[in-house]
Amino acid sequence: MKLQNRIIVCAALTAIAAALLAFTPAPAQAQSGKRIDGIVAWVGGEIITLSELDMQMIRLALRSRIDVNDKELRRRVLDDMISRKLILAQAELDSVTVSEEQVTAQLEEQIRMYTQNYGSVQKLEEAAGMTVAQMKREFRDDIRKNLMIENLQRERIGPVSVTNREVEEFFRVYKDSLPQVPEQVQLRQITVFPRVLDVFKDAARAKAVSILDSLTGGADFAELARRNSDDPGSAVKGGDLGEARRGFFVRDFEEAVFALKPGETSGIVETEFGFHIIRLLERRGELVRPAHILVRVQKTGESDDAAKLVLKDLRARILAGEDFAAVAKEHSQDANSRSAGGDMGLLEVGQLGDEMRVIQQNLEPGQMCEPTRVTVGTEYAFLIVRLESRIPPHAPTLKDDYSRIAGYARIFKQNKLYTDWIESIKGSVTWKVNL
Repeated sequence: MKLQNRIIVCAALTAIAAALLAFTPAPAQAQSGKRIDGIVAWVGGEIITLSELDMQMIRLALRSRIDVNDKELRRRVLDDMISRKLILAQAELDSVTVSEEQVTAQLEEQIRMYTQNYGSVQKLEEAAGMTVAQMKREFRDDIRKNLMIENLQRERIGPVSVTNREVEEFFRVYKDSLPQVPEQVQLRQITVFPRVLDVFKDAARAKAVSILDSLTGGADFAELARRNSDDPGSAVKGGDLGEARRGFFVRDFEEAVFALKPGETSGIVETEFGFHIIRLLERRGELVRPAHILVRVQKTGESDDAAKLVLKDLRARILAGEDFAAVAKEHSQDANSRSAGGDMGLLEVGQLGDEMRVIQQNLEPGQMCEPTRVTVGTEYAFLIVRLESRIPPHAPTLKDDYSRIAGYARIFKQNKLYTDWIESIKGSVTWKVNL
């Protein structure tokens, strides 16, 4: 296999390894298809079945668009599965443990991620062919094993770094096999969020107060959440947000959650998302399970017009000669790029979101777009973008693409250390391949 493909596959396998023992909903035909299963490998006291291998190929294909019938890749995936089983066996020999809180937090995070990917709990359950409660029961043990593997791997290998000499030597040996650098752009932005008019903020607060009064009068929290909450992801679950650790929620929401005792309900809590009424369903140490009813503050055409007017004025000032970076530092409301003068960094065009990809493709270096609406999480904003430079696709060079080459060298070195470690484990754990 060429080094280019090896690097891509190693990176893909590294990405999928973190969720190798976790759940990924498979296509309907993969769920419904029936076949006689068989054992393809024994590792310690565990087995790997043909259906498990098939499922891993499907998962990898879904993530990386790789041919599931590639025999060489299929064997590499099996080798990776065997390696992780070997690490698990070694973790058990070394008495590596993980807490139930760690397992629960990881499980909740994965369910939350899958729900977000599929758009709703209902769509996730339809794709998986089981309820979320069933998923949690089915995959809890796999999550525990995965965490044991990660903990031992982190302990034995740890973070991998490469020296300048290693990067240069790697490039000297493999430069003709490295993948081409895709098209890149350097962008700057100034972002303005529509200002909420006081009349609409007052209306949202009044609605939240009315809901709180109903709760005080004995109304059912879950039913009110289903009928009134503006958070569709949790509303269908009666406001239940699932379990999470400290640091997961925005500050004001989190402070309110951790001030409650199980069964208690907060007053009106204001955050950037709107007004919340929070109920703490349960708590185990730093692990909490809150529910909430969210009332969002509505925006209007007047708010949008005001934001666009601000940006038009800023754009005119820049075109008249003011420094874009200085204007961005003073006026942009994007927290990630404001301190850098609106600089978004060097970005691959293929990795841009749909809206930003359309904006940049209509610009020449030095040009700036008109105020444009874009989606920001669950909200929206208006921005102006200037294209600083465009770099066409090209073969990597140490001068222009050092960090990218260093990343490849790091993956290559990490894979070598990992392979050597697996070979050392094979001497103490019984294993056999039957493929």
